[in-house]
This record gives sequence, structure tokens and C-alpha cells, in this order.
Amino acid sequence: MAPIPNTFAFRRRVPGRSFVRAAWWDFCAFLCWSWLKLGYGLRRLHRERVPRTGAILVISNHQSFLDPMVNGVTVWDRQFTALARDSLFKGPFGWILRSVSARPIKREGGDLEAMKAALAELEAGRVVIIYPEGTRSPDGSMQEFKRGVLLLVKRAKPTILPMGVAGTFDAWPRGRRLPRAFGKVVCACGEPLDGAQVAALDGEKALEALHVAVERAFADASQELDRWRGGAR
Repeated sequence: MAPIPNTFAFRRRVPGRSFVRAAWWDFCAFLCWSWLKLGYGLRRLHRERVPRTGAILVISNHQSFLDPMVNGVTVWDRQFTALARDSLFKGPFGWILRSVSARPIKREGGDLEAMKAALAELEAGRVVIIYPEGTRSPDGSMQEFKRGVLLLVKRAKPTILPMGVAGTFDAWPRGRRLPRAFGKVVCACGEPLDGAQVAALDGEKALEALHVAVERAFADASQELDRWRGGAR
């Protein structure tokens, strides 16, 4: 069974949000987890590393449109706000994204209002996820990080939770209209980083520290995926 968090603990899980919002998140997360488990056998590693309280900035590599769902059900206990490209916020799908606290952001140059909303979430002790690569990987490998993530780190100094996702590129690569029906997907949580310590670093060193942390989580997820596949990639 899916380890569904206690919705009634919403004051700890998502400070300042209502029971209804927490219940809706849990319902959506359960549906996503069910699909990911049945279709892709989703494996989630080191979930005990997700802090139970306080502001968290989740950073992850980005392989596929599946990633927000995979990351979401891995940090299930802490409802997060995602920054997603504005072109996705159309029609019923856009309504669903907004209902689970996603915020649109422009692909080119960032979006000041979205970043302000993300800072407000962190300052309220909640959770934000961002994909520092800026867009999905063209080949499944990790790309360079954009500097926009440093604004959130240096302004809010939250706990930073690196995550690595493996297998979602094969399940739904760029250029493919719909995901494959079956596959194997792994998500790993890395060791949390002290946001104040990262914020104290010079910009390039801070960005490098974040990249290295996600690389390690990605390596954990990839190694588990290799073992699952019998050592073959």
C-alpha cells in the first residue's frame, strides 16, 4: 500500500494551508503514485531524509514531464509548490496544476512574480521545488544549472533537499507526445544541505555545490535503476 501521510497533520506538513488543500494534495498524490507504481514500478530511496518541518527547497535533475509527479510522491508528506513553464497552464490541466499550488514561470529570463511567490512559500515554512537545469534534458544526462536557483537560496536560506530521478527519460523523452505505458523509474533523496552555508558561498561555488549534491542523488537513483535492470542500461 502507498504510505499515505496523515492529512490531519496539515499544520506541520504545510503551515498556513487548509485541511482541504492538504486533502486534495493527498488525493492527487495517491492517484499519481498508483499510476507510477503500476506502470513504472516506482522506487523511492531515502525518503527518511525529507525534513518533517521547516522550509525546504527541493532541487532535482529534470528528464521528463513525469518528474514533478515522481518528486511529488517522493516528498509526499510535505506538499510543495512547483515552478512550471507557463505554457503548461492551459485548460483543465492548468487548473489542476494551480490547484496543487504550481506556479507558472517564463522559460526565458525567469519570472519575478513567480520567484516572489516561491520566496513567500519558503518564508512561510513551506516547500518549493525547482529544476535548476531550466528545462528537460535532451538525452537524460544532467545539464548545467541556471543561476535563478541562487536567488531562492540566498534570500530564504532554506534547507535544501537534492533529489535525483532516473528512468523518466526512457519513459517519456523529449519529442515524444505521450509517455510509454511501462518502464522503470527510481527517485532518490540526497542528504539535506544547510541553506545558510550554501548562501554564504560565492555564486559559482554555490551553484557547483548544488550541482554536485543533485549529481550524487542522481547517481544513487541511476545505480538502483541499473541493479533493477540487471546491470544493463
